[in-house]
Order: sequence, then C-alpha cells, then structure tokens
Amino acid sequence: MWRIQKVTTTFNKIKMKNTLIYIEWCDAMVNQNSWMSLEDAKKWAKTENWTVSEVGFLLEETSEYILIANKKNSYDKNNPEVGGLMKIPITWIRKRIDLSKHIS
Repeated sequence: MWRIQKVTTTFNKIKMKNTLIYIEWCDAMVNQNSWMSLEDAKKWAKTENWTVSEVGFLLEETSEYILIANKKNSYDKNNPEVGGLMKIPITWIRKRIDLSKHIS
C-alpha cells in the first residue's frame, strides 16, 4: 500500500483532509456486441484499453478501497459537502500520485 502525506486544512471551520490525488486504475469492461468466437473474445480483451485516469480528494482509505470526491463545496459552513464520489478497490489501482502540494 502507498504512503502519502496527509495535508490538513481548515475547510469551513471543520478539519478536513485536503489530499488531492491522481490515480490510474483498471476498470471492469463489458462487450455489448452479440456472440463471438473464443478467438475473437481473446483478441477483444487484449486490444481494449481498460485504464481510467482520475483526480479527486481522498476522503477515506482502507485496506480494501479508496473513496475520492471530485468536488467539494462550502455552502453550509458547518457541514461541507462533497460530490462525484468514486469508491475504487485498492487492487484495481495501478498508479498513484499525491498532488496536494499543488493546491492551497
């Protein structure tokens, strides 16, 4: 598992981690076409790109998954909100970069 620096800032009077990360992860895929031969199925699996690039605020990390949000707001000063949530299994993540130093 990766170790990243946790940056804590005051976000609307509530302490929130302000860790921004870039990740590349492999997503599950489905072929919506009709039936195909076993040879064509293997060819499809080898040629399709299943890598997703994502940037978001790290909200939670466990041994099984990470939870990120791609946006947060300050409409309610006592209860900040987040949106665009993604829960990604740790085993699907191929690359991870801490971008926290690039935000204030």
